[in-house]
Amino acid sequence: MLKKVVLALIVVAVLSVGFATAQDAPTVIRFGTINDPAIDVVNQLLVNAFEELHPDVDVQIEYIPGADLVSTYTTQAAAGTLPDVVFLADLYVVPFVQSGIVLDMAPLAAADESFDLTDIYDNLLGLSRISGEGLYMIPSSYDVVTMYYNIDMFEAAGAPLPQADWTWDDYIASCRIIRETSENYCLSMGGGRDSYQWWAYYVPWIEGYGGQILSDDGQTVLLSSPETIAAMEAYTALWTEHDIAQPPDFDAGGECFIVGSCASFLFIPGYMSAMRALDPQPFAWDVQVIPTLPEGKFTGMGTYGFAVSANSQNPELAWDLVKSLASPEVQLIIASNYAGTPLLRSLREDPAVVDLAGPPENITAFIENGANGILPTYFPGECGSLYAGQISQEIKEALESVILGMSSVTDAFTFANDNIQSCLDG
Repeated sequence: MLKKVVLALIVVAVLSVGFATAQDAPTVIRFGTINDPAIDVVNQLLVNAFEELHPDVDVQIEYIPGADLVSTYTTQAAAGTLPDVVFLADLYVVPFVQSGIVLDMAPLAAADESFDLTDIYDNLLGLSRISGEGLYMIPSSYDVVTMYYNIDMFEAAGAPLPQADWTWDDYIASCRIIRETSENYCLSMGGGRDSYQWWAYYVPWIEGYGGQILSDDGQTVLLSSPETIAAMEAYTALWTEHDIAQPPDFDAGGECFIVGSCASFLFIPGYMSAMRALDPQPFAWDVQVIPTLPEGKFTGMGTYGFAVSANSQNPELAWDLVKSLASPEVQLIIASNYAGTPLLRSLREDPAVVDLAGPPENITAFIENGANGILPTYFPGECGSLYAGQISQEIKEALESVILGMSSVTDAFTFANDNIQSCLDG
């Protein structure tokens, strides 16, 4: 009898130790992100904010090479091993939703009384939704494409400096002076010689001429509409007629604006940090809102952010890590590092933002230009998007053929229109 009692006590003791060990094991949140100097600061800010809320939870950072992001997350999603939090950008929102990589965070946001979704600018928030629904990304910055310009180059040519009330015709006239008085070009887009193919550049021209790429019901492609043809005639004329935009075959030896071979550059606010890091500053520069098209000012948007993954074992804890990206504290630190423009309406006139030391002196242009930001068109079905797949490829080939003088705008965009329409009709 005594042996049985002793054996029972031993079993209880072993089980108790095992239970205590399981109870003592720390909760871990896996944080998938990329290792990039511009994002590392944000990564650490999110971790710090989370640890203040949950000092008993360990954050395990998992760095994924940006080039391998899609393949890595797709594989992990299939295996059910995604990190609790994943890095993404606006171009990944649709494919990540379709691939079951990210969770709809709208219910988590709605249940969180400390989180005010209405403080985020509506058009920016649209980058985080599918057809206006759900919440699949918390964006990092009010990243609207804005004009950077080389003050020295404009002044040396005797060309007027860009103004807030300029039309694109005003811009072209000033740029032609630069082109005629130097070997420099005026317009660089996004850093690559074929970056004219980014939707954030050409789609604003379509909307600025009163057109759209796709009908409201998502059934009819409108690339061959009179409005789109007129818009693409004007857009591609920057290369084919006015000769002010960096040609595809022009190698500046680096990004055309930053090396001083192009007088202006259309890009998001985060580029400020790269410009300010140049020591000494190669030229005087500033920023200005986008010029006006016939129907008003239109420009593209694009940003990175974070989301709760569909595989998260602790979605509420993962949400607490993600949501701090939209906190005033984190947004102000991003702004103070010239890494972006705050996405919160409540910080629009905050002195910590509007009074930042230049350059750029006209830093509020980023905020003012935000109202002009438009969203990429969402295409239903399996034909791709403005970022990838057949849709992207057809439009890129149409633009390239026109800019290289191989086709007329009407022929190129009618051909692209018909091919995409055939795919949608399935």
